[in-house]
Amino acid sequence: MIEVEQQARDIFLQALELTADRRSAFLEQCCALDLILRRRVDRLLASHTQLGSVPAQPVQPPESDADFEESIGNYRLLNRIGEGGFGNVYSAQQTHPARLVAIKLLKRGMDSQRVVARFESERQTLALMDHPNIAIIYDAGITASGRPFFSMELVDGVSITEFCDAHKFPIRQRVALFLDVCAAIHHAHQKGIIHRDLKPTNILVSLHDAAPVVKVIDFGIAKAIAEPLSDQVLQTAQHELLGTPSYMSPEQASDNNTGIDTRSDVYSLGVVLYELLTGSTPFNSPSFRAAEAVEARRMVRQLEPLKPSSSISSAEDLPTIA
Repeated sequence: MIEVEQQARDIFLQALELTADRRSAFLEQCCALDLILRRRVDRLLASHTQLGSVPAQPVQPPESDADFEESIGNYRLLNRIGEGGFGNVYSAQQTHPARLVAIKLLKRGMDSQRVVARFESERQTLALMDHPNIAIIYDAGITASGRPFFSMELVDGVSITEFCDAHKFPIRQRVALFLDVCAAIHHAHQKGIIHRDLKPTNILVSLHDAAPVVKVIDFGIAKAIAEPLSDQVLQTAQHELLGTPSYMSPEQASDNNTGIDTRSDVYSLGVVLYELLTGSTPFNSPSFRAAEAVEARRMVRQLEPLKPSSSISSAEDLPTIA
């Protein structure tokens, strides 16, 4: 992993010498399909530019992003790095203190009482957390246009499955990372919070001093076990799908999922471990992948998933599974 960091620094220094039109082709050639290496180089370039060592180009909002605001308080938005049902996530440069952060910003037109309450609930949920494997919240407020936002730790990483495959981690190292995920979720449960959307893309891994560090993110549909976190009660509409069918428990996949508890997160953790060890989720048939949400939920409730050993023995891409 030290080699990856050194390689990223070397590519970064070479990229600085190139014009913008040549830099893109150079990065494509050097990084190829190595997502982790490319993201580390991109992050180095972004940090270098924002700190002023290289003439910074004005930030231009993506043409399709009507929610973009160039500055929010002492934050300058850079790029959109994520999108949810009611909020977008941007990388941003904070002025005081000087650091890169992530900003979650409520989408325009999503200011109904229920959505604003859920957004506030996520902020309060993150504020309760104090664990090295859960992304930290820094600040919160309202933009000049009246939209709620909060800033949080910017996690420079990829999903746990991508990371393990890219580094060809054996089973022991995969399980070691997974135990850190379990510790983070245990902490959330001790704080009275159920995540409800545990999946690899919400479990990021990055390198710190050449060691892999897990961060659990996106508590956007988290649920308080005992009482609502915000003053406004969050009522989940009947039949509203919260979560991802491939990773949700049968109880969460039911039409009335209001009674789920911490065991639903434990089930989802089991699915993540299953994927880490076999390369696929328990429900991964063509019919499941093609199914509409309602049908996928029915299959999760009623069908028996393949055992991990059966999933491995029947995998068509077995030679390529790390």
